[in-house]
Amino acid sequence: MDALEDDTTRFLTAWLLVRQMVQAANFNRFQRAGLSATQFMTLNVVPKGGMTLTGLARKLNLSTATLNATVNSLEERGLIRRTRNVSDGRKVDICATRSGEAMQNAASKEFHQFMAGLFARMGRRRREGLLLGLEQMVKLSATGDEAPPKPTRRARGAAPAERSTRQSRQR
Repeated sequence: MDALEDDTTRFLTAWLLVRQMVQAANFNRFQRAGLSATQFMTLNVVPKGGMTLTGLARKLNLSTATLNATVNSLEERGLIRRTRNVSDGRKVDICATRSGEAMQNAASKEFHQFMAGLFARMGRRRREGLLLGLEQMVKLSATGDEAPPKPTRRARGAAPAERSTRQSRQR
């Protein structure tokens, strides 16, 4: 294996382990809040000014159908609300409620502290190298000619996602 292939393999292995670490760290947070992983991610990416369902779906790499069920369940819990878009009345923005924002802030602060604890145990040079390398990867990927990934869909034969109470009542 040449050096580039070896570095690529090392990066992918480390990235998967970092991803697992982040997921495990977040798992406790959304479990304590009584949220699914998708609900937790959705709540944490809703910007303060709101965003359309389509915009959120793109940001989370989910289909709008999957995300709509998630937003419905968060709305039922009073964590998200739908409001008419001020500039285009045909659009509906999804915004976090005060309770949703409080949950966002608590989870964000806790995760930031977790990451700060890890960074504190790394030397300054290693932290700076990690950050510079990741920032460069992001810049390089933004200039690539590859098409962005399509939203994920449920695989054939996979169990359907849990329906929200609202959807169940409508059926």
